[in-house]
Amino acid sequence: MLGCLALIALCFQQAPGKIVPDSKLELTAAPGNFLSRALHLWDPHTAFGQVQSDAYGYLLPMGPFHWLLDALSVPDWIAQRLWWSLVLCVAFLGVWKLCNVLQYGVPWTRLAVALFYALIPRTFGELPIEVWPMAMAPWVLLPLVSPRARSGWWRVSWSALAFALIGGANPVAAAATLIVPAIWLLSRAKVKLALGWLGFVVAASLWWLIPLLLVIRYGDAPPGPRWQPAIGVAIGLPLALAAAHYLRRLASLAASRSIHRRVVPVLVTCLAVAAAVPVVAARPDGAFTTIPAHWHGAAAWLDEQAAPGSVLVLSNTTEPLAALVKRPMAALTDDVRRRIDSGVGDQTLRQELTRDGVRYVVVRNDQTDGVPALAVHDSLADAGIKRVAYFGPAGQTRLPYPTVEIYDVGPTTPGRLLPRSRLVAVGGTVDDVPTVVTALGGGGGAVLSADADGKLDGLPFIETDAGGQAVDRQPSAVVLRNRQIGRSACLHVGVRALCSKGQAQAADESNGLSRNVQLPSAASYEVQGTALAKEGDALERLLFMPGAITATASSRAVTAPEGRPGAAVDRDTGTGWIADPDDPAPSLTVKLPAARDVQGLRFRSDTYLDGSRPAEVMLHFDGSVPIRAAVDADGNVRFAKRHARTIEIDFTATKPLQDARRSPVGVTEVEVLGADDLRKAVDPNRRITPYCGNGPTLRIDGVQLQTQVVATMQDLLQRRPVSFSLCGQLTSVPLRSGRHDVEVLANRGLVPIETTLAKAGFGDVSVTPVQGVDVWRPNPAELTVEVPDADQQSVLAVAQNYNEGWEAYDSSGHKLTPIRIGGWQQGWVVPAGPEQVVTAAFMPDRAYRAGLLLGLVALLAVLATAVFFRRTPKRSAGRSIRR
Repeated sequence: MLGCLALIALCFQQAPGKIVPDSKLELTAAPGNFLSRALHLWDPHTAFGQVQSDAYGYLLPMGPFHWLLDALSVPDWIAQRLWWSLVLCVAFLGVWKLCNVLQYGVPWTRLAVALFYALIPRTFGELPIEVWPMAMAPWVLLPLVSPRARSGWWRVSWSALAFALIGGANPVAAAATLIVPAIWLLSRAKVKLALGWLGFVVAASLWWLIPLLLVIRYGDAPPGPRWQPAIGVAIGLPLALAAAHYLRRLASLAASRSIHRRVVPVLVTCLAVAAAVPVVAARPDGAFTTIPAHWHGAAAWLDEQAAPGSVLVLSNTTEPLAALVKRPMAALTDDVRRRIDSGVGDQTLRQELTRDGVRYVVVRNDQTDGVPALAVHDSLADAGIKRVAYFGPAGQTRLPYPTVEIYDVGPTTPGRLLPRSRLVAVGGTVDDVPTVVTALGGGGGAVLSADADGKLDGLPFIETDAGGQAVDRQPSAVVLRNRQIGRSACLHVGVRALCSKGQAQAADESNGLSRNVQLPSAASYEVQGTALAKEGDALERLLFMPGAITATASSRAVTAPEGRPGAAVDRDTGTGWIADPDDPAPSLTVKLPAARDVQGLRFRSDTYLDGSRPAEVMLHFDGSVPIRAAVDADGNVRFAKRHARTIEIDFTATKPLQDARRSPVGVTEVEVLGADDLRKAVDPNRRITPYCGNGPTLRIDGVQLQTQVVATMQDLLQRRPVSFSLCGQLTSVPLRSGRHDVEVLANRGLVPIETTLAKAGFGDVSVTPVQGVDVWRPNPAELTVEVPDADQQSVLAVAQNYNEGWEAYDSSGHKLTPIRIGGWQQGWVVPAGPEQVVTAAFMPDRAYRAGLLLGLVALLAVLATAVFFRRTPKRSAGRSIRR
């Protein structure tokens, strides 16, 4: 009793009042919802829908334990500590009782070893769910070695029940608990009993064994087994028993050597205390008092919205929102992640999210994952995705963004009917599909060529630079792209640019695209693509304003045009110059078109400019003797009127930022008093000079071709994607059969990020639109769709992950052919015909639920055997299995 009380006290001493992140937050936050979803193999709530991972393994005993405490309104942190206490006490009592039964050691060694056994896993930071198999291991062996007169039925049934209570959350560790009992039985030549015991173990575990087999069959590849808990289970119990035995012998040996008999117990007690210290002193990362109210508010707001569509959380984790919200959750794909992280957004991002059935995007600003929050907000703003709700205080971001923000992507539907004429087959990967669909206009759909074979033969074939160069199929189009377009050091909030060298990320191909294209036969291809502004002199020459003040500097912090020296004289308070942090003597030189009488300077600094404010300057007028001047509180520098054309400003002293940080000097605007009319703004709506050759350079097999781009100054300054196309005498490029070297290179301050070679006239045939359809789910494993009439063969696509376990039937009862859409979405081929109702079901779910029911019956049968077959037959009375 004292040992259990000590362990309970230790559990409540660790981060009292706080919830420690565990492997299943939902088990603590909403156990009822968790258990109800665990009753189905298919989970439509998580990551676009998926096969349950290991939720079935929590149905006993962890799930009911947490559900009962939740029903009794026990605070979450107390419920968690009670579970920890149960785990440690079960481990402690199991080893202590086993040592007593086997008569290993003496009372004090049994107590010490039992405490060690319970504490050591927690000392090394193991989660309670991973320690649970180790805690139950003694109880699996205990009935088999009991000295009481019990029947073999009683022994194997109680051992099997103990094994059943381990659950299937960690099958490898659970299986490891069988090693010691199996060795025990076989070493005593109890073969029949061992076989009976194994049968009972299997029967008692059917409730999680059958679901496990179905998950392996229909789910994604399961994660690698957690070997550390399994190894601990396999060797922990034998080591504990051996320690109990040899500690007694060690004490006897010490006494025989005239060492005080209490020395060994005292040393062992000290070791036990040392094992408890890490448990008491540990301060787990991420512990929280309760799930913050703003997450409950965000979940409630999302569930109140009637519009269909899933929720996408722009984070590495969906917790704790996934544990609170009822609306289905989306998965953050690699392509969307790259687009969001780049800080570059346009309507193509919105189109991709709409095709994926995403209605709301949740941005969390309470944690950092290596991506600047500004990049996320910049991408969403450029895509036209507006914020509609926010919750919580300001997060850990450069700007005071609320902790949780919800953005509305716009109307979407959970299903689409894609006419065959709007589908293409893509030779590439799932990440290539969004780029291909966007490059072809964004209004259709795509199937990976491997998924289309034998199901939708004859679709137009689109080759990509990841497609492996299929030489037996003539591509209707070839799409080339830069997979990582990088990120600028200057990100935008409205018209304001916030620059920092730490925000920049290099592109994979900063100078353009260079690929090999293989064609089985000759054809002519039109060329078009997308480009971004390329930082450097060529881009900044496009921003030059004739007759205006110009500026140069000794250094600059960023290469983005918003941070160029000329940004200090462009009448734009959204841009500004910052010196390089390593510049020991930063200076800024302003040059007038012609000499003027000047009589002062005024420095303007935007609140969010990440640079120190000038405090003292040294001024050089046309190379004359410098003068030193102080900068007053309003940023003014006064001096006697001078006639000059060039003013070199050396910054000799600075003021720290508002938060007292020291950073390089920075200036938003420099006003030259007496010549301020020469400070001219760049017209954001001014188009760059339109002429053939102002776009990226196209070179095919060494032959250079020109392209033309239409873009505004704002497109260049804010790094928005702009389109280019082939120009000149050729409207298309004739290509012979064979291998071709295709290069699309940076030119005139623009770098290509995507290029499409499409056969002349391709994509101009179909006028049949893609139709959105509603999806009804009577339960997690079934869905019903009203399919509108179609004048051609079509594909019904549902915004959930593809799984071969789904079967669909049309109104006449015919089974529809399943097909994977876009590399991941569930789809079925629907023949042309009138409006009809399509029903679909995840067929393995029936076996899953039957397995749960069968497992329950088998478990009750094992329990009945344990209760009613207690006594041993008279002829074997007094016989113990320990002989």
